[in-house]
Amino acid sequence: MKTFAIRSSDQNPAVMELINEIEDGFVVRIVRQKEDWEDISEEFMTRELFETCLRTGYIYEKSA
Repeated sequence: MKTFAIRSSDQNPAVMELINEIEDGFVVRIVRQKEDWEDISEEFMTRELFETCLRTGYIYEKSA
């Protein structure tokens, strides 16, 4: 499972994990760290949107 950071103005960027790859996109889990809690959501992302976000630097792969 690959993990990506989502560019934001917060000090701690949100994290997006690829959960499952399907024919036309990905199921992703997005985790946003708040002061004393986490906001977690699972959503579908089209392959085209994913590639656009990666190409523009809105998301970037986190190194291990």
